[in-house]
Amino acid sequence: MTIDIQQFHQTFFEESLEGLDTMENALLNLDVGAADEDTVNTIFRAAHSIKGGSATFGFSAIASFTHVMETLLDEVRDGKRKVDKQIVELFLQSVDCLRAMLGSVMDGSDVDEVRVASVQQQLEDMLAAGDAPVEEETSASDDEAGGGAGKGWLIDFTPHPDILKTGNDPLRLFRELEDLGELEVSVDTGHLPPFAELDAEECHLRWQLRLLADVSEGQVREVFEWVEDECELG
Repeated sequence: MTIDIQQFHQTFFEESLEGLDTMENALLNLDVGAADEDTVNTIFRAAHSIKGGSATFGFSAIASFTHVMETLLDEVRDGKRKVDKQIVELFLQSVDCLRAMLGSVMDGSDVDEVRVASVQQQLEDMLAAGDAPVEEETSASDDEAGGGAGKGWLIDFTPHPDILKTGNDPLRLFRELEDLGELEVSVDTGHLPPFAELDAEECHLRWQLRLLADVSEGQVREVFEWVEDECELG
C-alpha cells in the first residue's frame, strides 16, 4: 500500500499558519535589548516546526527560507546575538514572507520569488555580519570520529511503527543531518515481521547513525525535535 502524503498537507498548513501567528505575537511582545528566554524559545520552536514540516512534505523553498531564519534565531537563543529593533523588524518581515509563501502553495498561485529572495538575502547578510564567536560545546557523549580526525556523534534512532502514518520520513531526517556533516548510516532489519505480515504504513527498521561533525548535542537533537514523540533516541 502506498501512503498518500498529500492527505497530511492540510494539517501542516493549519499548524504552520498557527505557528506564524504565535511567532508574530511573540515578536511584537519581545523586549528589545532584554529579550525573555521563554519568548525567544517559543519563536524558535515555531520556526523549527515549520522547517521540519516543509522539508518532510517537499516544500523546499519554504524549508530553505525557514532554515536561514532558524539559524539566526538560534544565535539569539544561545545569547550570541543581541535583540535589537533591526532584527525584530527583519523577523516580522520573514513571518509575513512565510505566510505569503504558504498561501501561494495552498492556492497554487505563483510565489513572489523576488520578495522571498530579498528577505532571505537580508537574513543571510545579517548572519554574515555577525561578529559573535561561536562557542565550542563538549559533551561526554562526544565520539572521536575518523580515527581522531574530528568530533562526531553516534545516534541510535528507533522510530515508532506509526511514524510513517503522520507523514514523517526518516530519510528526510538523514538529509538534514547531512547538512551538519558527513553521515554514515547502518540499518537494523532484525525487527521486521514476516513478509506476509508486513504493513507498508508501518516502520520496523532501526538505524545507527554516525555523524562526523563537530557540532553540539543541541544541534543534533533539533533535527529530531519534529519527531521526538515518535521515536526513541540513544
